[in-house]
Amino acid sequence: MGARRRLHAAVPVLVGLAGVVAMATVKLALNEAVDRDIGFIPSMAAVVIAASLGGFVPGMIATIAAVLLEAYVFMEPRGALSVTSESDRIRLALFALVGLLASWLAWLRSQAETRARAATGEATSARDQADLNARRLGALQAMATRFAGAATTAEIVGVGLDQGLEALRADGGVVYRVESDGGTIVAVAWRGYDEAAMAPLRRLALDLPMAVTDVARRGEPAFLEDAAAYAASYGVPGVSTVAVVAPAAIAAVPLELEARRFGVLAFTWDQAHDLPSDRQAFISAMARLMAGALERARLFDAERATRERLNALVEAGRVLSLSLDYETTLRRLAGLALPLIGDVGIVDVVEAGGIRRLVTTSRPELAAAASVIEAHPLDAAGSSPMASVLRSGDPAVFRIDDAAIRAAARSPEHAEALAQLGARWALVTPLRVLNRTTGVLAFLRHADLPYEADDIEFATELGDRAGRALENARLHTRVEQLAASERRRAGELEAVVASIGEGILVADAEGAIASSNAAAVRLLGGPVSTLDGLLARLLDPEGGRPRALAPDPTEYRLADRPTAWVEVAAYPVAGSGEQQGRSTVVVCRDVSAFRQGQVLREAFLGLLSHELRTPVTTIYGGSAVLARRDNRLDRQTRDEILSDIAGEADRLYRLVEDLMVLARFDEGIEVGTEPALLQRLVPSVVEQERGRWPATTFTVEARPDLPAVGGDETSITQVTRNLLSNAAKYSGLDGKVRVIIEPGDDGVVVRVQDNGPGINPAEAEDLFSPFYRSPTTSRMAAGAGIGLHVSRRLVDAMRGRIWARRLDDGGSEFGYELPRYRGFPDD
Repeated sequence: MGARRRLHAAVPVLVGLAGVVAMATVKLALNEAVDRDIGFIPSMAAVVIAASLGGFVPGMIATIAAVLLEAYVFMEPRGALSVTSESDRIRLALFALVGLLASWLAWLRSQAETRARAATGEATSARDQADLNARRLGALQAMATRFAGAATTAEIVGVGLDQGLEALRADGGVVYRVESDGGTIVAVAWRGYDEAAMAPLRRLALDLPMAVTDVARRGEPAFLEDAAAYAASYGVPGVSTVAVVAPAAIAAVPLELEARRFGVLAFTWDQAHDLPSDRQAFISAMARLMAGALERARLFDAERATRERLNALVEAGRVLSLSLDYETTLRRLAGLALPLIGDVGIVDVVEAGGIRRLVTTSRPELAAAASVIEAHPLDAAGSSPMASVLRSGDPAVFRIDDAAIRAAARSPEHAEALAQLGARWALVTPLRVLNRTTGVLAFLRHADLPYEADDIEFATELGDRAGRALENARLHTRVEQLAASERRRAGELEAVVASIGEGILVADAEGAIASSNAAAVRLLGGPVSTLDGLLARLLDPEGGRPRALAPDPTEYRLADRPTAWVEVAAYPVAGSGEQQGRSTVVVCRDVSAFRQGQVLREAFLGLLSHELRTPVTTIYGGSAVLARRDNRLDRQTRDEILSDIAGEADRLYRLVEDLMVLARFDEGIEVGTEPALLQRLVPSVVEQERGRWPATTFTVEARPDLPAVGGDETSITQVTRNLLSNAAKYSGLDGKVRVIIEPGDDGVVVRVQDNGPGINPAEAEDLFSPFYRSPTTSRMAAGAGIGLHVSRRLVDAMRGRIWARRLDDGGSEFGYELPRYRGFPDD
């Protein structure tokens, strides 16, 4: 470093000397050119350059070198340092004086520049320090604002860690809470460390030689700038804390306010980090702000907890008083005050047959473990803390560790379920009635936070109220059991009547309905109060109002639902003497499905008798004519008969095919799903239909790059053929049918458009109903009304959709969309 500095200082001197030599060379050349001495101008330029670059010393060295060079080279006698001419001596003296002045002025300038740079550096440093202080003050103000807006301890701790990491550019941060026992600290929140690294550091004893425990124990901050300083102060930690608590640098300060110590705030850096006094003051100020916020949160939490517990006691009294049923009260006990005082509630009650246990949890993921624990009730003679409370009648708080689980477990499965709960602390209080312990109520908490004295007081009061409520429910249950047998008989009779599918109404002698079951209310569309009211809701088959109920089962239509049919039968109650015939039992049975089935069957048979008879007659008659040996028909007539036979046979074949599809679906047969290209399959179906409808013009518009769809080729062919046939049938003579195959939202769309009369938009859905034919177009062409219904069933089975709509410029569109093929199930 010194040699480099000396070389740096020698550079201007060497440059000045080199400049003097260069200027001498230039002067020699100029003197030769003008044939006379040009003076000291080149040498003076060299001196000025040396003084400008290096200051006083280089300038003087250049001046001396120039004087010697002038005297030796350019003045008489040449080649000697002596000067004989008085004028030359004066000129040399003036040159030396000017060089001295130039060097001195250069030195003054360099000094001024140095002082200016120093002043600028000091100003910049002061400004940077002021900016840093302003930023830190702003950070503290922002942190105070964030602390003021945080309502809970977790929010306050999170704000402190997040803001601290950002302001300090630390790699990690952790907040420890001092436990009530005064001997341990527990990590409540951290940033920058993973769960595995923090596992051994979650709970630390204060006697461990570590920075955070030392700060918690003494209340004095610790600022260590490197790992060596940490090792010198605390040695090598006994747990894996070198990489977490003291990776390289650590700042740990106590969280305390007015002699109340909450815990420790610590920040760590992965590399050695300077922690000057101003940064230490900033971290301490941040800790004081957090401590103040924690104190406010503690007071607020204490007030809220008191209020919540008072409300919980009131609510517990209200809940326990809602019912005197023993089972209901018992099940409510386990869930009392959850999750206010715990995450799991366990109640063990002493009963005649032993001890009964119920378990409730506020966390659904623990339901399986809770059911296992519920199946293993308390062992009253065991060594568990809950058994001790049952025997002594005194509440207890204990930490749930492996020893406590082994003492309470009654089987390996029970022990595993207790471990799965993940609870850390338990509070057990007795259920007392008249100084007698009838059970225990336990609350389990997942948070690593021991129960305090106020928690025990709250749980004890809750246990007393629960014990009294449970005893009241037990006494009430005994009273209820005495009357249960009487009510059971009436209940059984009511249950039988209610379970009957037919509607039952019982009318008294005046015709008032004394009772009715739910089936009667549902069937008749609402409750009925009198027999006259029942008659007012019925219509006979001719549409008239019946005056009285027939003694035999008779079918009626409901006045407010013409499509609904009921079979009504009235049975007088058998009696003796004056009581005979005073009451009537009316039985109502829903026969709507039967009636509708009859109507559909009649429509089906009527349509089929016409649709089957017509093609069969044509086929039979034409074949009979052609079969006669003595027929003298010409070739054109024979061809026409054969064409009629072929057309009607095709019509009959399609009708039978549609009926077979309906039968398959009624048997529950599903349609397969294979890849199919509609741009290839649909045009082939169109070609087949052209021969069947020669008077109709078919056009196909399809893109060749459409994706494969998932479906069954036979079903797709049948659907397409039905839509094409339907379009050609209603287009009339010289009809035009346009088939469009294009991409859909998630598949491929096929649109069949015709130039027929169009459909009524109100009938768009009805057209796909079985045996439905539109009144406006049914006379234009024959049909059975099942082709479109079959098409819908097939498209639905292929997970597609089908529709019908009227075109804006006339005609109709029937189309369907099949989804894109997604591959085989095992793909």
